[in-house]
Amino acid sequence: MGHIDLSGIEYWLPDGRLLLNDINFRVGDGAKVAIVGPNGSGKTTLIKMICGDLTPHAGKVAISGGLGIMRQFIGQVRDESTVQDLLVSISTPKIQEAALKVKTAEKLMNERNTEKDQLNFAQAISDWGDIGGYDAEVMWDQCCTEALGKTFDEVADREAATLSGGEQKKVVLQVLLRGPEEVLLLDEPAAGFNPAEKVELAATIKRVRDAGYTVLLIEHDMSLIMGISDRVVVLDFGTKIADDIPSVVQKDPRVIEAYLGVPADAS
Repeated sequence: MGHIDLSGIEYWLPDGRLLLNDINFRVGDGAKVAIVGPNGSGKTTLIKMICGDLTPHAGKVAISGGLGIMRQFIGQVRDESTVQDLLVSISTPKIQEAALKVKTAEKLMNERNTEKDQLNFAQAISDWGDIGGYDAEVMWDQCCTEALGKTFDEVADREAATLSGGEQKKVVLQVLLRGPEEVLLLDEPAAGFNPAEKVELAATIKRVRDAGYTVLLIEHDMSLIMGISDRVVVLDFGTKIADDIPSVVQKDPRVIEAYLGVPADAS
């Protein structure tokens, strides 16, 4: 199992303002931890640091077991990219590079069809197999069948935008659950889900917990968070104001004032 450990994280904006102030918390092996906070609390910047997209000005992010990421844009794909493009985008760099070579070589062969183009396409296909591309397609087939009720071949060339936000996230979550990473970061996984899909998502994450994955969840749906999280970390204006089990955080006066607005049991 893997873990995430943040110690002394600080980050300053270009104008000199302190955005994150001495953030410390640990997501231990097999834990399910949620990060919440109002807009502007520093959640997005912190997540970028955990993902490796941004370097803190002070402090350290340590991760073991590999990190599988469901980014916030998943579920919001509205361009002309296909379901296969979506699956490639969350794959390893080697798969992404090989897929691009196949796509480029195929395009040139269809446009010009010279002997060189044919040889390049054949080489790209060979490289795709060598780096595990066909194994990835077998896994994608399982994911599409589980999430959409259709095979990968049936949906590969379909525009991802024709899937609902919930369907896009279901497919990606299935991929993450079949990957080698022991730590999963889910950035607003319930966004775009209807109530029934949220119930299904909660059940899936609980199964993930039973399988021993470590999960860091960033989510606005408090009912979902309270139902599946072992701990809740609350940020406000770049400072950690709470870090405890859900039932305690729910009643914390600072959390109520900064984020919840009213106690969860208030009528």
